[in-house]
Amino acid sequence: MAAGIPGVELVAVSTTRQESADEAASKFGAKYAYDNHHDLLANPEVDVAAVAVKLPTHYELTKDIIAAGKHVYTEWPLGTTTAQAEEMTDLANAAGVRTCVGLQSRHSAQYQEIRRLIEGGSIGDVLSVSLTQFASGALSRPSGRIWMRDADAHANTLSITFGHAMDGLHAMLGPARSIAAAVSTQTKEWTASDTGERFSVTSPDNVIVSGALANGAAFSVYIASVAAVGTGHSMQIHGSRGTITLDAPGSTHLGAGELRVAVDGGNELRSAVAPEDEWVTAAGLSGPPVHIGKLWAAYADAIVNDREFHPDFADAVEHHRLMDAVQRASDTGRMQEV
Repeated sequence: MAAGIPGVELVAVSTTRQESADEAASKFGAKYAYDNHHDLLANPEVDVAAVAVKLPTHYELTKDIIAAGKHVYTEWPLGTTTAQAEEMTDLANAAGVRTCVGLQSRHSAQYQEIRRLIEGGSIGDVLSVSLTQFASGALSRPSGRIWMRDADAHANTLSITFGHAMDGLHAMLGPARSIAAAVSTQTKEWTASDTGERFSVTSPDNVIVSGALANGAAFSVYIASVAAVGTGHSMQIHGSRGTITLDAPGSTHLGAGELRVAVDGGNELRSAVAPEDEWVTAAGLSGPPVHIGKLWAAYADAIVNDREFHPDFADAVEHHRLMDAVQRASDTGRMQEV
């Protein structure tokens, strides 16, 4: 069992160097270590392969996994472009392999509790939603992450941070129906934190989106990487009979926050506890591994028991199209139907 995740065993790891592969295998208890992914994919003990590397390499690695007939997990974003995501999805469907994309927010206990409250009518009809998230660190990056400065790399505040935040809203409240957007690059230069070298930046760091959800509720989302002190995540969901808030020092796709609710016509926000899966508590998981572990547990169960599973690659394609619509809305200054 990998990290206590039911139905999952870590069998093998691969990197580009045998030394680092051996180190990872020793640290996490894998039986095999490889210096290339082809040897890992040839191992008959491997049922599922995970792509957890830089975004530009997702496409080729994922295609190799599918060609080997293995089920596949790929981190979000699935591909550099929507066209890549569509191709990988088509290949997986043709090969009959099960897919998972790393949009783990929807497996957060707090998000699931919020969805339960909404579906149960505890806050009445959802009228409006506001989400802001401001992260520190806009001025510098380690050298190994400077590649993200290029907008064409598509590994930025829009695709990653906004992408995760918007998927969480989708999971709780349903999809967006129409959007207006402003996407911009406010920090034009990064400094490599380990070398002091400076680099020009085109990657967007401010994303403002507003519009209507499919259920008719108004929504606004403002995600940014800021130069000074980030103030974290703040979400408010207002209904006809109550309010739900979720505040956290960082992104809620990486951890829990403070959940407060006023339900059934109440006029005071009170702290609320979202029940966690028993195996999570038993395994002693906390922080970022929790949501990812729950995603893997659900994925493994779907494979073994042939159950429906989300988020899969088809969900990723729809989410890529939403990112495209946000950029298009910003570029044209026109509301987009999605």
